[in-house]
Amino acid sequence: MKTRRWIVATLGWFAMASDCFAQDSARYRIDGGLFYLAFQQQVKAVVGDPRGERLVNHEEIGIMMMGTASVWRFISAGLFFQYDRGNRHAARFAGFNAEGRTITRDKIGGFFNEFWMGPILRVQYINVFGELGYGLIGIRDDDARRDLPSSTGDTEGAFTVSPRIAWYAALGAGVPLASSFDVVFRVEYRLRYYHERGGNPLIDNIEHGTQNISPFIGIAWRR
Repeated sequence: MKTRRWIVATLGWFAMASDCFAQDSARYRIDGGLFYLAFQQQVKAVVGDPRGERLVNHEEIGIMMMGTASVWRFISAGLFFQYDRGNRHAARFAGFNAEGRTITRDKIGGFFNEFWMGPILRVQYINVFGELGYGLIGIRDDDARRDLPSSTGDTEGAFTVSPRIAWYAALGAGVPLASSFDVVFRVEYRLRYYHERGGNPLIDNIEHGTQNISPFIGIAWRR
């Protein structure tokens, strides 16, 4: 009896593994995902006091789309698109007003929009994958960075990513939802440097570096 159960369990495992393994050889795949990030800091004389101005307030949402085609059993290649929008403000603590609410000074911040597009390579085994991408096009419009003018004094133009350092990397896994759909969990890391603003080099040829780690959840369609 135990032997029979072991054989049935083994065959069942191989059946599930084969079904999952077949996902590696899917010819085409389209991914869509999003993330949301919120981070805040504040000061109060006593917990429960009315809230005043925040020391840090950061909110961001990101949307990603990518399409890939199989180039080998475990490897796919294609293009990715990502758009981020958010706002962030930071300031120094400057005491309390007459109502006991926090007041701040030296406030800096504003809205930002960022668009990324480029080629991507994915290595996948069963439902686990790793991705490496390159930001061929990277544009960031950032109201908070008025302190980084271009060589012509422009403080409002959009930043342009440097072609030398514009990398995307991610690790993730998918959970089968239906015969052709997966729920996908992904953690991405992006490293990029911006070297121009409004089409001109940054002042003194400096470069503005940015990096972030972001969790994504989304849906993948494969065929």
